[in-house]
Amino acid sequence: MRATRTSGDDDERLLSRRGHLKAITAAGAAGLAGCLGGGGDGSGGSGGDQQGGTIKFTHLGTFGGEAEAFIPEFEKRAGNVTVKHQQTPAQSASSHDYYVNQFISQSSDFDVGQMDVIWPAEFWQNGWIAAVKDPDGHTDKMLETPVEAATIDDTLVGMPLYTDANALYYRKDVLDKYDMEPPKTYTELVEQAQTIMEQEDKDWNGYIWQGGTNEGLTIMWLNWLWGMGGTVRHDGVLKVNTEKGVRALQHAVDLIHEHNVTPKSVPSSDTDGNRQTFQNGNTLFMRNWPYAISVMNEDGSPVKDKFDVAPLPTHEDHPDASNSCLGGWNVFVNEFSDNKGPARKFASFMASLDVQKRMAVEFSRLPVRKEVYEDEEAQEKFPQLALYKDILPRTKARPASPKYTTFSQVLYTNLNAALVQSKPPKRALDDAQKKIDSEVNSA
Repeated sequence: MRATRTSGDDDERLLSRRGHLKAITAAGAAGLAGCLGGGGDGSGGSGGDQQGGTIKFTHLGTFGGEAEAFIPEFEKRAGNVTVKHQQTPAQSASSHDYYVNQFISQSSDFDVGQMDVIWPAEFWQNGWIAAVKDPDGHTDKMLETPVEAATIDDTLVGMPLYTDANALYYRKDVLDKYDMEPPKTYTELVEQAQTIMEQEDKDWNGYIWQGGTNEGLTIMWLNWLWGMGGTVRHDGVLKVNTEKGVRALQHAVDLIHEHNVTPKSVPSSDTDGNRQTFQNGNTLFMRNWPYAISVMNEDGSPVKDKFDVAPLPTHEDHPDASNSCLGGWNVFVNEFSDNKGPARKFASFMASLDVQKRMAVEFSRLPVRKEVYEDEEAQEKFPQLALYKDILPRTKARPASPKYTTFSQVLYTNLNAALVQSKPPKRALDDAQKKIDSEVNSA
């Protein structure tokens, strides 16, 4: 069993850290395992290059439709592999905690999983995931950024599954009624929302976004910070309590408590909760990921054919800012799996051209394969694909760090405190910076 991908004295420190983590997360592991129908038998093993058998795929709750659609096709093609699947909690942070708890116990309860683009460095350097391999050369035909994000120490540690970029969802029918174009600046968005909310008889939410204590809030703050021309990288360390950082958080607070365009429920919201709220039909603007397009255009949806997407607004002083957050997910192979061969075969299948095209057309997932963006049928059935092709070059990546999860948890906890006005923005970010300095920058 490979304990870690470090050497020398780091081995002892890592084993000590694992023991500490295992002790403090046992209760969380039990809870999450119950959600998934078992926490594994704790067995490890580094074998499993056989090409047949049964594997278990653990994925996000929001990927359930895709799993149901593609697993039968894979089983048909593979012939000698059966796939069972189960879902983690829908939120990225909760899924991360589930995987970490499984890894700490060296569980082989699942063989292949779904990995956020911000996790590869952490998972690989701790010895928790295996190289996926690419015998069919799928990555040669992919966008460069998703492949780079899944490559650590010159090793492909995750097979890119789909990429992501933030965009602004808006009620096209309502904006057309008021002869408005999608807002290009923060100020325009506020003014449009206030104007429509004042004129309409119906009660409207002006602008909803991810404000709960989860990764979505970190991304929201980065969207605003980047839109103001700011950054969190300063002289090789992560710094959040800058002038622009405070301004970005103050803007978020003002959307709720001064401009009154964001409902007071947003500080307890998450990504798919926002999607459901927008889909109910009483929201003008929403920041979200591409997956929401196909869901909200299903038959019976109150907003079917009534909305569209546009690039995120920026600050008026920085009209060309790259402020959409790069997202996306990879397929990874559990290091402790006894079925690595079939798991790698499944990862390769999910990167194939026909799967990538179907994910775009049927589920509005942004493909990682370049040729799908030029496919006429994909463009016809997923009209927003052309827009996202233009948005993707305007994306920025969250700071790459094995300690990113710690950084984000510290940040979104304090950001949320400002949103509910238990801390002023400056103090919230000062408090966050102290913990980031001690737990991330000094590590």
